[in-house]
Amino acid sequence: MWYLDNARIVASCLRSICTMKEGDMVRFAKWEEVNIKNSKTWANTPKNHLGILVEHDKLMGLARVLHEGELYNLRAVFVQKAGKKDFSAEGMSEDR
Repeated sequence: MWYLDNARIVASCLRSICTMKEGDMVRFAKWEEVNIKNSKTWANTPKNHLGILVEHDKLMGLARVLHEGELYNLRAVFVQKAGKKDFSAEGMSEDR
């Protein structure tokens, strides 16, 4: 039943990716923090940085994020729309 677990992970990632619009606050992982050897774990990578979504190309699976004055070009799998917990007093920090 491993394929059901993978399908659930992919479905949750797609829901968060498809709801993102330009101008949204997002959390993301920088490429340097990702285990590049195992692409199956990319969806589970901790997304510890907050930024603003500048551009989202759904067809190519790319996202452009503004963070601390720098633009990052990322794969969309490393970007999620930020939620309420990202803006709470305890969760709010420079880089979580």
